[in-house]
Amino acid sequence: MQTPPLLAVLSAGALLRLAVFIYAPALTANLSSRPESSTPVSSFRSLQEAVYLQALSAHTASALTRQSQSIHHSPLLVASLGRLVGWNNSHSPSTFAHTLAQAALWSLIDTLSAWALYRVSLARSRAKRRRSSTKDQTAQSSAQPQEAHEQDAQDGEQAAHQWALRVAALYLANPFNLVSCWSQSTKPLSSALTLLALQQAIEGSAFLSTLILSLGAHISLYPILQIPPLILLAQHQASARNENGKSTLALLGAISGLLVGLGGGTYAVWLLEGQSWEWVMRTWGSIVFLTDLTPNIGMWWYFIMEMFDHFRDFFLLVLNAHVLTYVAPFTIKYRDDPLFAFTALAGILAIFQSYPTVGDSGLFWGLAALFPELFSYMRYPLVTSLIHIYCAFLLPTFNTLWLGPGSRSGSGNANFFYAITLVYSLGGGLGLLDLCYAWGKEKWERERRIGEKGGGGGGGVALTAAAAVERAEERRIVVQM
Repeated sequence: MQTPPLLAVLSAGALLRLAVFIYAPALTANLSSRPESSTPVSSFRSLQEAVYLQALSAHTASALTRQSQSIHHSPLLVASLGRLVGWNNSHSPSTFAHTLAQAALWSLIDTLSAWALYRVSLARSRAKRRRSSTKDQTAQSSAQPQEAHEQDAQDGEQAAHQWALRVAALYLANPFNLVSCWSQSTKPLSSALTLLALQQAIEGSAFLSTLILSLGAHISLYPILQIPPLILLAQHQASARNENGKSTLALLGAISGLLVGLGGGTYAVWLLEGQSWEWVMRTWGSIVFLTDLTPNIGMWWYFIMEMFDHFRDFFLLVLNAHVLTYVAPFTIKYRDDPLFAFTALAGILAIFQSYPTVGDSGLFWGLAALFPELFSYMRYPLVTSLIHIYCAFLLPTFNTLWLGPGSRSGSGNANFFYAITLVYSLGGGLGLLDLCYAWGKEKWERERRIGEKGGGGGGGVALTAAAAVERAEERRIVVQM
């Protein structure tokens, strides 16, 4: 059975999303208010309210006050999507055509994300094959005829296309991404900008990559933390072309894109807000200082809610610093593979940011699919999968027992819901740690095989003995654990 073409995969994903939007509006309305898929900084209902209050603020000061207290979306986003996500007027709701346009937009955003992942997977496979052929060129050029080299190249290209299609299909079929899309939160838009930035970086456009990611930071502040590995990836791609000065030009282009995206976007918002800086605290400040304690699937809200007020500032500092501390170590550790550093940081943000949703996990696992060679080295894939399935059922159940119709029986409280969010975070952390272990193990095995091929004679024997010692040491550690 042949792998379906890209257009069929993308069309199927878009049609599935549109069908639920059209034929199950009650489901999408329910998902838009669920804490698993919507937060105060990403909620579709909050975005609609922001559009309405922005229009009303021109006439009444109370609307402006209300907007400053409860709306955490970037004014740039509100201005961009205002006509589409708002109401036609203050009395009647959106028409069917208006609702269909909203559904088409969110379906298109997810489809665009899958397309970007497809391009990233294809570019990564080609880069790996190019490096491998360069290393083996001197050893095999005389042993293999030209026709065999061409056939190997064709087979490799076909395999790369097939896996890239699977990556796109897995992203579109991921239940977390489906729920995030149907809830119409701004998380799919943030994920799309992140993946488009990654696609531009791996295809050699350093300026556009940081420009797009910095625009994504206006929607959700955390993508800015992925700038270092993104710049490193753009530099690696420039160096791979073997042209003098390309790496330096890529660095300058990336910095320019960052300045234009952040600076230009900030200036545009400043103008939209009447040359006021109050929006900074309302948008980015709410993410950093957790000003809205609405329950979500993160680990911050309950901790800060139960904390004494005079300890609040200290622990907010600790929580924010904790997220920041991963950026430099991951970028340095995985400097030879910045795409993996980018993926690992996506996993960190899915667990430790202040307002996470299931869409963040969907983005992380979509990026993890770019590394098929690591799956065989993962130690606990079954446990990680079962934890995510377990949480997918118990997160809404415990929330309903606490705040939903089940709360009338008195059979649930905040501790129930927070406990399952901790289990959910444990599953994400276990998956990330397992993936990092698999990356190190795969690299070690690859270098050992290369050493055995190149060392010959005594060198090969020495490497084999060293490998046996390493395996024995690993077994000893596992037994002790």
